[in-house]
Amino acid sequence: MSNLLKVAFLGLLLPLMAHATEYVEGEHYEVVAERATKKPEVTEYFSFYCPACNAFEPIIANVKPHLDSDVAFKKSHVDFVGPRDPKVQTMLPQALAAADALPEKDKLISAIFNHIHGKRAKINEEADMKDIFIAQGVDEQTFDKVYSSFSVRTAAAKMARDQKNLQEKRALTGVPTFIVNGKYKLRLHEAKIREPEDIAALINYLAKKQ
Repeated sequence: MSNLLKVAFLGLLLPLMAHATEYVEGEHYEVVAERATKKPEVTEYFSFYCPACNAFEPIIANVKPHLDSDVAFKKSHVDFVGPRDPKVQTMLPQALAAADALPEKDKLISAIFNHIHGKRAKINEEADMKDIFIAQGVDEQTFDKVYSSFSVRTAAAKMARDQKNLQEKRALTGVPTFIVNGKYKLRLHEAKIREPEDIAALINYLAKKQ
């Protein structure tokens, strides 16, 4: 077979190969809502007290660079892992929302994980959380202002609503769970998708899916 014929033959195969690697509902992802968000996004539902979530943080750090530029990565804290104390479970999503509003966001999230899983320390009250923020360069006045702000409390309340909505649909039974565009749940474990590039590819695919 001449080189020209080989190129033509491979050209015919390319569409078939692309089709063969297309993601399949029920295998790579599942639909958990009828409507999608207006803008492309992926939300990780997690808990700072979840060991698997803590272990997944380095993978997430490598997923983000491979996401399309218009795909926003978000975190949403759940209240069914860790201490049963309602005060603590209310404080954690509020701390996440406060971190989201600050330039030290990534450092703060890592520090909270490390406080619980690395140092094996407890977070019993707001003063404990404040100490974590201050250790990462956030001054006390900024913490007080941001942590108690209306926007942060609103964001934390939204996390609780989103969790309840997904639990009612039986779409959130454990963490970490990833939801794309509020509509598609990743089936990473079932599909044996582990590499950051492969996770990002699935997210990018679903972010564009109608």
